Amino acid sequence: MNQVWVVFLTKLRIAGHEIAGVRHQSKLKVGVISVAALLLWVGGFFLFYEGFRWLMVFGGGPSTEFNFSDLLMARLLSILSLTVFLLLVFSNVLVAFSTLYRSKEVVYLLQGPIRYDHFFYARFFECVAFSSWALVFIGSPLMLAYGINTAAPWYFYVALLLFFLPFILIPAALGAVITIVLVRILPRLKIWHIILLALGAAGLFFSYIFHVLRGTRLTDEHIIPVFLKASGQAQGWLLPSHWASQGVLAAARYQHGESLFWFLLLCSTALVTLLLAGRLAQHHFFPGYSFLAGQDRQRIRPREKGLLNRFEQFLFFVPEPYRSLTVKDVKLFWREPTQWSQFVIFFGIMAVYIANLKSTSRYYEDAMWRSWIACLNVGSVTLILSTLTSRFVFPLVSLEGRRFWIIGLAPFSFTSLVWQKFWLSVFATSFFTVGLAFLSATMLQLEPVFFWMTVYSVVVANFGLAGLAVGLGALYPSFHEDNPARIVSGLGGTLNLLLSIAYITVIIAAQTIVLQWNALGGFVSPALFRYALTAAVAVGLAATALAVGVPMYLGLRNLRDREY
Repeated sequence: MNQVWVVFLTKLRIAGHEIAGVRHQSKLKVGVISVAALLLWVGGFFLFYEGFRWLMVFGGGPSTEFNFSDLLMARLLSILSLTVFLLLVFSNVLVAFSTLYRSKEVVYLLQGPIRYDHFFYARFFECVAFSSWALVFIGSPLMLAYGINTAAPWYFYVALLLFFLPFILIPAALGAVITIVLVRILPRLKIWHIILLALGAAGLFFSYIFHVLRGTRLTDEHIIPVFLKASGQAQGWLLPSHWASQGVLAAARYQHGESLFWFLLLCSTALVTLLLAGRLAQHHFFPGYSFLAGQDRQRIRPREKGLLNRFEQFLFFVPEPYRSLTVKDVKLFWREPTQWSQFVIFFGIMAVYIANLKSTSRYYEDAMWRSWIACLNVGSVTLILSTLTSRFVFPLVSLEGRRFWIIGLAPFSFTSLVWQKFWLSVFATSFFTVGLAFLSATMLQLEPVFFWMTVYSVVVANFGLAGLAVGLGALYPSFHEDNPARIVSGLGGTLNLLLSIAYITVIIAAQTIVLQWNALGGFVSPALFRYALTAAVAVGLAATALAVGVPMYLGLRNLRDREY
């Protein structure tokens, strides 16, 4: 039995014990997560099902000789596959760094008689599991809805399972290769070299984005040619995402030979990529790990030297001990590359979103569509905010680690600690998202009522989502785990994400109903519209009060009652 298999079986046994340990968790928490996850999956399935059914009717119906929806859905699936492929590469870069270099298990595994390529393969499959589990949850209702709408044969669903594994292995191997190369290069560069490289890469990326997404006013006769030209870029013959989408679509069209060709091409590429990644790890993993571990992380800087130490001077208005706790959280965030690198990626997503906000259609001039776009803009900004709080705010309490008992001996209460993290989250996320709300509403040239409803929704969402993340983080802490990705992937993190989505849905639904009804002329007088809008605002405030009050109360009670 080789070394990879031993480590793999050990991780499976650990995973089995963790799953079995769910029965010791709070039945309310497990029930809420299970029901919410099921409802999200079912809701996603019906949403995709109705969307594909509308495309079938839009394309001419099943009775027509040529259905435009076949071409449209094939192009959309290619774009979706390419997007997922690129996101998996980014995700695996971050997960691979935590799993290969930062995990405490690495120290023990490297002391054993294990080859470095075997160590890489053993840890690699853990990276794949952490980075790709969400794709199964989101992608399964989409592909099931597509198969039912197109009356695909039974082996279409078998093809989905067969294509899935090699499809996720390629970006995982590429992400691991990028991580190993970066660890070998970046620690040896001066800080200003890294800053120049980052600025250059960001400049090239944003210039490309603004060039590609540059707004053009489309007319009816130009929509199809522009769509075909733009979507054709996602169907390059060198893209593994294109191979996967074409193979699955070929299975749906009863083209067995073509589907088998794409599957073998994808499998061979995945195996070769994985082999090359293992060879690279054999020669370059340990030198990079050794150099990284040998850095002097215990050096002491004078309080007046260094950017992080000077950061404390800007918080002179914050009383102690809140100021010291805030500085400590900021330092921990900055010293963990997996944290701030993901934060940079969020900035990139926000930049892409802003770059594509320009009005490009004559339909935007209609009142109903302007109302829809305003509400969808609120949804986009608040979803970005919920991702920030779920990924960076929820683990704050757990990252205090096994030394949390020391805080219990300090001259301040757990209440002060939790509320400090709440206000840190509110101010940090508001700095980015409120500005994003103002900028997006200005670029969309929204009317005053839409403009201020956008700002109001984002402001209250900062409080509500911070309350959920901090409160649930205190209610379900994981002090034995030092990897934020694993903390977020637990039951508590999943519950926080689901409740955050439910909270956002309540806020957006309340105002969307009122604003859309007004755009359709449903209110007989302006006074009635104002009363309805006030009620929508009151619903949002009440939901925010519940999102802050209940989780924070339960989280504080849990910390006070725990034994350390």
